[in-house]
Amino acid sequence: MALLRTFIRNSTQAKLLAAAPVKSWQPAVTASTFSMKSIEANRTKPLTNENFEDKNKRLQRPISPHLTVYKFQSNMALSITHRFTGLAQNGFIYGLALGAMTLPASFPYYLGLLEAAHLPLVVLAGKVLIAFPFSYHLINGIRHLVWDTGYSLTIKGVESTGYIVLAAAVALTLYLTSL
Repeated sequence: MALLRTFIRNSTQAKLLAAAPVKSWQPAVTASTFSMKSIEANRTKPLTNENFEDKNKRLQRPISPHLTVYKFQSNMALSITHRFTGLAQNGFIYGLALGAMTLPASFPYYLGLLEAAHLPLVVLAGKVLIAFPFSYHLINGIRHLVWDTGYSLTIKGVESTGYIVLAAAVALTLYLTSL
């Protein structure tokens, strides 16, 4: 304990405090006082009962952000297509699940009915409607994974990968439709 007291006595901080003792806790400089008077807000127009939406309609302002204020770009279409293909896949899966739960026969029975109807254009259209959302969403999802690594994030890279995604989705759709 005596060693600790000796250490504190000889420390730099103790010597500084002893050299400049604090006389009081009052601030050395006091701020000058000033008075403020209250003023009324400047009103250039009288208040009206017009609400925000009516004023914007009267001034013909678009609702912001509105799609008409943007210049159309290909990546806008690719982005919304990615969302719609995801929704289409979900709708297809929910439809299959609902059909499996509510229809009296099994899936092979209904597939046999479709084949027996001999409607090749309907079958082809059905294959395309199933294959394209799957193909596009899969390949565009890979594109997003590539973006997550930091590659192709320039405007040129986004546009070029968008065209690659479209071409690959069409090719995969044609392949899956041919099966």
